[in-house]
Amino acid sequence: MVVFRLLGFLFIVAALMALGSDALLSLESGEVTMRSFSALWGLVHEGSRDGFVSWAGANAPEGLKNPLDAVMGFPAWGVLGIIGIVLAGLIALLRRAD
Repeated sequence: MVVFRLLGFLFIVAALMALGSDALLSLESGEVTMRSFSALWGLVHEGSRDGFVSWAGANAPEGLKNPLDAVMGFPAWGVLGIIGIVLAGLIALLRRAD
């Protein structure tokens, strides 16, 4: 349980870092700039992002193609933050059930 709470916390920290990066980019350019999740993933490791996108285009079930495309286009801080909050919240609920 502790590992999953720590993992959720790390996702939240990564979301805050992505939000800070977007804020600095916006200040630098003079207009609101937000990196998509796909763009951030490409900065971290472009090969794995390209592999995932090609898999999603060719082998993903039809019902998942559009939602995956939408998630890849969302702001990175939103995607990472939602993953972290859901993960931490689920672990907290499971801990209460015990």
